[in-house]
Amino acid sequence: MTEAEILAEIASINTALEHIRKGGQEYTITSATGAGTSRTVTMADYKMLSEERDKLYRKLAAVKGNSGYRMRPMW
Repeated sequence: MTEAEILAEIASINTALEHIRKGGQEYTITSATGAGTSRTVTMADYKMLSEERDKLYRKLAAVKGNSGYRMRPMW
């Protein structure tokens, strides 16, 4: 993946996470018979998206060449 592709994926995931926080990825289905039964459906998994975003940030760091750590001179 290129840097631009990774950044686009990160932006997409950030948008999805924002919608989940606002409740946009969840809805409730109520029984048509009026029996009072309902269930809630969530379309996306917040934790899975967060983990994928973190993985993409690590991949971005590797693509940019700054995935290592700095070592300062000790003199």
